[in-house]
Amino acid sequence: MFKKILHTADWHVRDKDIEEILKCTSFLIETARQEKVNLIVIAADIFDSRDIKLDCPSARLAIRSISELADIAPVVIPLGTASHDGTAPEVLKYAKGKHDIIVASTPDQAHFYGGAVVTLIPQPTKQFFQTQSDIATSNVEITQAMNGLFMGMGARAAEYPDAPHILVGHWNVAGSKLSTGQVLIGHEIDIPFDSMMLADPDLICLGHIHLPQQIGDRAFYSGSLYPLTWGEMEAKGFYIHTLDGKKLVESRFIETPTRKLIRFKFDLTDEFADYLSLNDRLLKENYEEAVKGAFVRMDVTVWQDKASEIDKEATKEYCVSAGALDVDIRIIRVPRQTVRSESVLKVESLRDKLVAMAAIKEETVPESILTKADDLEVGPSEDVIRRAA
Repeated sequence: MFKKILHTADWHVRDKDIEEILKCTSFLIETARQEKVNLIVIAADIFDSRDIKLDCPSARLAIRSISELADIAPVVIPLGTASHDGTAPEVLKYAKGKHDIIVASTPDQAHFYGGAVVTLIPQPTKQFFQTQSDIATSNVEITQAMNGLFMGMGARAAEYPDAPHILVGHWNVAGSKLSTGQVLIGHEIDIPFDSMMLADPDLICLGHIHLPQQIGDRAFYSGSLYPLTWGEMEAKGFYIHTLDGKKLVESRFIETPTRKLIRFKFDLTDEFADYLSLNDRLLKENYEEAVKGAFVRMDVTVWQDKASEIDKEATKEYCVSAGALDVDIRIIRVPRQTVRSESVLKVESLRDKLVAMAAIKEETVPESILTKADDLEVGPSEDVIRRAA
């Protein structure tokens, strides 16, 4: 009887983060072993590049990890994003393990006797559905096609009425959130929650969005195993879902022991720029606890002529003393002339333009020049000619 399902996704295995990925996958494998899970779902994007070489460290790590997982329970994997997975995960079906390893390059369904029905659907694309329409039209066509696909898979799963139906996919769900907090509103192909429910699934395990989250009463994004960018500062990990027959009774999110990333953005061109140093700002906002045990990045926007006043070393020492593992401070220099020149464009009279331009250079325009400027714009033409002569 399938009771526990381990749900993970978006490993994005790549050589430059191999130690971090090894730490996280080792933890995942050990957790799967201790929890005695009955099924392992990897909702795609195992690889970070479809051009991965079989003899590289990333490929060897992925193959070894899948093999170890297959010694614990059956492993199911749909293909993910074309630019990441491509067809590379198909090699994983040849990894050795005590249980089945199923890699789906097209929509497929697996029935594990005495257990569950698992529907695997790779990421939908225009090529996937062989549509040549424009973006807006193809999105509608794909949604309609997906609806039919979900209904068909649901009908096939209904042939096993006592088995829980688990839907596994790699796509955007309308209303899901990114790590930045932004809600997706249709920049990619979005699959509505109601469309997925046409398959009548008891559990939906998803990949593609790196922020762990639950959508509705049974759909979950496990998120990525480790932070891939500085924009991913949320907890990372995977789910263990527990089923009682066809009923989902618990979904536990288990954090991986991955690195903690913290990113601060400071704008020292604001009204407090001359009064608060970086350290003062960190103290004011009580950031000491936030930086503890973290890799810290600071993006500091400052006037170009004030950049030399930023004491990067002092700020790094402060953060390290508070427990930061590493500190990367990046200075973004803004020329005052760029900002001030906007004032030249806003004024209308020649007099005001001369004054504004002089202010950029911190100079003063003689009154005689300003008077001539007035004459050129508003004075009688004969006076202008007479003065010029």
